[in-house]
Amino acid sequence: MTTKAKRMRDIYVFVIGFSIIPVLILTKPHIQLNDILEMLFWIILIIIAEFKPIMIPRWNQINEITVSFVPHLSAIFLIGPDKSTWIAVLATLVVEAIYRRAWYKALFNAGQYGLTVYISGLAFYWLKSSPGEASLDILADLPAVLLASSIYIFLNTFFISTVISLSSGKGPLDMLPEDLKFTTGYFYALVPISIVISKIYSHEFPFTVLIMIPPLMMADYGLRKYYNLHKETYETLNVLANIIDERDKYTAAHSLRVAQYAREISASLGLPQGLINEIETAGLVHDLGKIGVEDRILRKEGKLTEEEYSEIKKHPEIAYRLLATLKPYKEGAKYVLYHHERMDGKGYPRGLSGKSIPLGARILAVADSFDAMTSNRPYRSALTKNSAAKELRRCSGTQFDPDVVEAFIKILEKSYGCEEE
Repeated sequence: MTTKAKRMRDIYVFVIGFSIIPVLILTKPHIQLNDILEMLFWIILIIIAEFKPIMIPRWNQINEITVSFVPHLSAIFLIGPDKSTWIAVLATLVVEAIYRRAWYKALFNAGQYGLTVYISGLAFYWLKSSPGEASLDILADLPAVLLASSIYIFLNTFFISTVISLSSGKGPLDMLPEDLKFTTGYFYALVPISIVISKIYSHEFPFTVLIMIPPLMMADYGLRKYYNLHKETYETLNVLANIIDERDKYTAAHSLRVAQYAREISASLGLPQGLINEIETAGLVHDLGKIGVEDRILRKEGKLTEEEYSEIKKHPEIAYRLLATLKPYKEGAKYVLYHHERMDGKGYPRGLSGKSIPLGARILAVADSFDAMTSNRPYRSALTKNSAAKELRRCSGTQFDPDVVEAFIKILEKSYGCEEE
């Protein structure tokens, strides 16, 4: 991370963290001594909900997601935004202390949760139709519930997405659309649990809400299984890609390099972060179909016959059939299928041309060809990076997308010491 990026991140963290202080001062007069025990109950619920977060790798960072959204939202419905804000801040500080996180991280998390709960609570009571603070009419108050939930989801995602973007040296809004897509469905699925809690809750007997712990645990379990499946699928693809590379001593780590080049090209073209990761994953498994090619062909010393080359040309379709069955990688499977297509329509397997070839496939074509040219093969020695860049330029517009070639050559010059002749 550059010094400038670190400074921007630190400023953002402190602004969010300290901005909760005036909110706490503003809301303190609305808290009475006889509210303390009830508030303590909600603080304990939130602390429990924050334990064992689901750890999800995203954009070279680890995202944590918990079910604390449920007690936060329920507290808003039942005891108002003022007390809920104090509850969210105090519970977060306790959790941060238990995990022994750095004070500035604790400050930021307490600030972002406090602001999220306070603003969501104000929106809820602004639109709420039924009378009284502790009553909730499901039908009459549904618009208020949806508004408060939507604001909570957006603000919580925005605050965290921004700090991760700044920590990664990216623009503050680069990751927000993908992160919203990532969190929105899960949080909305939890809203009914908050509604049920608000209906069965009793100020005299608050422990009645504990009956909702089993469905909350099931929601948490379902999310963990979902992301574990994603993680295991990705790890399996990674292992398969390594196996393919290991079958051919001339292309060891080829897939890793193609994935890296594809990621850099995608980023330089200003693509959304989700698409960048999708293309990078496709680069990692682009040669997966070679699992269906015989060793005698794959390891042949010397030039391939027409018949042998026809067998090699089947590998994109074999890979596509494998990858298309995995729902998370259905789009990426298309990039793998078409990464040997050419701009002039003379590629394979479908003979697509121009912009009818998906952009991800056009990026993979450049990354794959460059790494192939700069790797030793049985029938020729590796080209230098300068010579390979010259070849990319020569084939720009016929074999390769000119925009992709131009973007990659700039990367080669900036990051790999390549100089065009």
